[in-house]
Amino acid sequence: MTAVSPATWRNHTELPVHPLSVSLARRHVAHVLMGWGRDTLIDDAQLVISELVTNGIKASTPDEDEVAAYGALAGRYRRLRVGLHQASTGVVLEVWDCSRHPPKHRSPDTEALGGRGLYVVDALAVSWGYRWPRTGGKVVWVLLGEPS
Repeated sequence: MTAVSPATWRNHTELPVHPLSVSLARRHVAHVLMGWGRDTLIDDAQLVISELVTNGIKASTPDEDEVAAYGALAGRYRRLRVGLHQASTGVVLEVWDCSRHPPKHRSPDTEALGGRGLYVVDALAVSWGYRWPRTGGKVVWVLLGEPS
């Protein structure tokens, strides 16, 4: 691992609640990890951040009542925050969204196109969880370890 100064142990960015943000998050994560000399984590980190951002978008999308009340402005200014933090054995990925509902495993039927994201996260992560920041919403975090 490349020696890294404490000023570069963390990185954050803000993205709109929009499907294109999944791609932007993947590119951001790859760029940051390359800069940190953590290239071996890029593939897994991109897959995990895709799942977390997709879930954050779904959790932050306005419901029917909000759309009925605010029309095209419903949820227009909502954002997701993506964070990366270096750990001695890997990297922590975080996604903040405005929802207070915890993430949960789904049991999709065999024909379903989605609903398996947290199973992917489980398979790749050393550990993962969520927390409730004082500012509202939730942060879902994932610790990825260096490959052996």
